[in-house]
Amino acid sequence: MPLAARRRKGAEGVGVNRAVALTLICASLLTPAAFAADHEPGKHPLLDLARDLAKTRKPRAPFEPGAPELRQAEHALQQSDAPPDAECAGSLGASTFAELHADVGRAREAKGDFMGAAENYRRALACSPRSARFLGNLADTLFDGRDLAGARSAISDALGIDPRSVYLTRIAANIDFIEERWADAVTRFRYVAGSEPDRPRAAYAQIMYWLAQKRAGVARPEFAARRQPEGWPKPLMLYLQGEYTEGELVMPIREGDDEYGNSSTDERLCEALYYVGEAHWARGDVALARDYFAAMVNIKVIYFIEHGLALAEIAKLRQQ
Repeated sequence: MPLAARRRKGAEGVGVNRAVALTLICASLLTPAAFAADHEPGKHPLLDLARDLAKTRKPRAPFEPGAPELRQAEHALQQSDAPPDAECAGSLGASTFAELHADVGRAREAKGDFMGAAENYRRALACSPRSARFLGNLADTLFDGRDLAGARSAISDALGIDPRSVYLTRIAANIDFIEERWADAVTRFRYVAGSEPDRPRAAYAQIMYWLAQKRAGVARPEFAARRQPEGWPKPLMLYLQGEYTEGELVMPIREGDDEYGNSSTDERLCEALYYVGEAHWARGDVALARDYFAAMVNIKVIYFIEHGLALAEIAKLRQQ
């Protein structure tokens, strides 16, 4: 799926913040070298691929491509002479000020400063209190910042304004999944899988719909009835159905870097590690799932939905 369709949103930029620190901690404690020693080569092809690519991977810029540049966004907000938050909603140009605050939020979020981004989204909401979009942005960044209670509250308010939004429902479904509210997760992912007009984007909801059913104890999970994409991420759907082996996923993952790929090898590998890890968990192998999540986090594609989900699962396992 095109990058803009997969992710999202934005975040801060001067120092290492809490969410980035969590990423670095997980990466240092759960490195490819650590899990590679525990698994026989060839037994888990995606872990082998992650280990091999880690040897030659160049350092990755820790921000989302295409996101607003933080300094420019802050300068634009400063030059706008925005009123104090308490006065913004009633001011002339309130919607413009809201967008400027949100641009700073997206820039902060893109760099991993989720709590800083949340503050800017709250300022946007002070200017535009009934914006379901800004509430969704707030919920999404709080989720990535590991504030699940805050994310749940924000997304509930957003759905109260726009209950049929596919974007908002997907955020709520992610929270349901991490909190293991399987009935709600199944219902919401089924809605997104069936309602999302973009076919590749819908396929990711299909995968989560299948996994939520499996985790809920459904013996034969199914996908929503609709035409599936021809390219990526269809191989992941075939893997869940038992029509692809894990080893057979390696070729379409590597094809991400050819001229016809709409995502890079690293991006496809991130997605595959997360979803295959969840499949291992659904089959009862939690320790192996944790290794897949750790391998995914080490690639540091922090602007992908799967990165935030993997970190949430790692954090949950740490607490347990």
